[in-house]
Amino acid sequence: MILVTGASQGIGFECARALLARSGSAVLITGRSQERLDAARARLPLELRHRLSLRVCDQGCRRDVDALGAYLGSDVELEGAILNVGINPAFLEGPRRLHAVGATAIDDTVRTNCTHLLLLTSAVLGRLWTRRSGCVVWIGSQAPAAGLPGAAVYCATKSFLSGLARAAHHEYAGRGIRVHLLHPALVRTPRTAATVDRFAATHGLVVHAADAVAASVVDCYLGVTDGAMEVAL
Repeated sequence: MILVTGASQGIGFECARALLARSGSAVLITGRSQERLDAARARLPLELRHRLSLRVCDQGCRRDVDALGAYLGSDVELEGAILNVGINPAFLEGPRRLHAVGATAIDDTVRTNCTHLLLLTSAVLGRLWTRRSGCVVWIGSQAPAAGLPGAAVYCATKSFLSGLARAAHHEYAGRGIRVHLLHPALVRTPRTAATVDRFAATHGLVVHAADAVAASVVDCYLGVTDGAMEVAL
């Protein structure tokens, strides 16, 4: 089974769709809403649906994250994971200079993007350590490299992934476990649709489709491309 988090829509869903189409593996997707997870399954071709499992997990909720970690630590035959969840308060509140971002938004973003991701990553790598094989792909962002104005908190939490990926590579590569950190540029998803085109036009940037980004992510996960440990898409 391959775990894909945050996969009821956007990049995560397209990764799950591509994994089901291009491999024989079962795929478990997570999301905050059972309704959206059910709708995601309904968007798949009928012949792929039987290999898709659904689990409600809000990565901002410690109880949900702990429950998912415990499930992965059971008798699940986990092959790997694409860890896609990341929140950006700029999409909820609009872009703000750091001094105008509230303490609650900062705490929620750090907890979701860093603390809970570490807990989930630990659970995944523990299973792969026992298996002596597998792959973990984190979905980062090119925002930190650009120093995206109005999204300092998000940039900080995505920069955190670089240190995590490098250390995990050194700790787990000798055990036959591949880790990759992939940094998409601007991507149009249901969550970003209201703002991404306007932002891209203002800054002269290109917006990418979620399915095209997902194809590159799955290429890396499946080892189709000789992907570096950390790469911008």
